[in-house]
Amino acid sequence: MESRKSPEKSPLCLADVCPDLVGEIVALLRDSHPGDPIADSISSLPFHGICRNYVLTAPEGTPSPWVIALEREEDTLFLLGVDPSRSVVTWVDVVDGRDLPAALWRQS
Repeated sequence: MESRKSPEKSPLCLADVCPDLVGEIVALLRDSHPGDPIADSISSLPFHGICRNYVLTAPEGTPSPWVIALEREEDTLFLLGVDPSRSVVTWVDVVDGRDLPAALWRQS
């Protein structure tokens, strides 16, 4: 499946496209990983589109060998792909069954 994105434009910030999603991810990261600087970087992540139902925050194909699972009451809500430096989230997988907001699909 192809990535749906607009190559001619600079990516928007994920926080501009989907502030509720970002807010929830930041809150869960701060609860589960106190002091982790990744939580502070989420709001400035670029939105690179959607590929295979993953919200891309880096160009498609960016290495992300680390995964952070974010849970609430033992239910996994999100998986975050993290780059080799363990400092940048490269994709977000919304795994709790909710639909991705329509704003994400329109922007990709």
